[in-house]
Amino acid sequence: MLSVIIPNYNGERLVREFFPSVLAAVAACAGPKEVIFADDCSSDASVRLAIELGEQYGFVKTVVREVNGGFSRTCNYGAGHASGDILFFLNNDVSLDPDYFASFRRYFEAEEVFALAPSGYRYPTGEQIDGAKTVLWRNGYPRFTRNILDGEMRQPAPLTSLRSFGVQGAYFFVDAVKFRRLGGFDELYSPYILEETDLCYRALKRGWTILYGPDFRGHHRVGASIDPKGSRETQIIAARNQLIFVWKNIHSNGLLMSHLVFLGLGLLAPDLVKWSAFLKALRLLPDIVRRRRAEKAAALITDGELLRSCLDYIHAVRPRD
Repeated sequence: MLSVIIPNYNGERLVREFFPSVLAAVAACAGPKEVIFADDCSSDASVRLAIELGEQYGFVKTVVREVNGGFSRTCNYGAGHASGDILFFLNNDVSLDPDYFASFRRYFEAEEVFALAPSGYRYPTGEQIDGAKTVLWRNGYPRFTRNILDGEMRQPAPLTSLRSFGVQGAYFFVDAVKFRRLGGFDELYSPYILEETDLCYRALKRGWTILYGPDFRGHHRVGASIDPKGSRETQIIAARNQLIFVWKNIHSNGLLMSHLVFLGLGLLAPDLVKWSAFLKALRLLPDIVRRRRAEKAAALITDGELLRSCLDYIHAVRPRD
């Protein structure tokens, strides 16, 4: 069964624009399915609108949190109401083509598959913005912003052999059993940013794989569902969450030493964003340490092995100059 989970907070305008295409795509999906519209205590009419739009379908369920908590808490809340063996997390600012769910099942045939990262395109221009994700280490921090887009890959390639080292949080499929074994999204990252990256990194270190699917057409209005990335508040959250990620998930002594050196250099300057982020992360240190111990005990693959495998894969799939 497929469970589509859509987190929402005051997204009335986005629901009106994008939800109809999602409902049509889910309706065309073969087999059992459901849509979980998970609302994060909205004050607008988005819940009422979602109920109205879903009335003609028998697979829409609306659940509402009593207290606003952010992306990870809302996604976990929605997943707690989901019955499917495959979960599809979808932002409320994404339009889907009618045949979007035609092929996702074949990617999950192998037991070790944790997630599927579908290709993604900018709304409304159609420019590809999401491909196979990579993870690299630069200046004391992991970097997850690099994409290998379809046009950069050697062609042809068997679809279910293409790998990814992360997902775009706006749209991705995940094995529900493995998702729950990881405890879902880590809510330390609330209200948003890096929670899906943390989820995938933890899965990869357990020896599971993430596949990349180029045969998907989802169109994302980037940034429409969260505060602008240029706002100071969002910059602080992003910087804080980078620290949470490293302190929790990076267990290599060499990488940690590199991180501490660059962190110290960054804090030498009177930078309000960096210092605010550092102090906010320090307040969470006891929780981070507890999670770090659990992740270290569960890891089957080291950080170095994971980073090297990503570099090897980049060299394997990109054409030689």
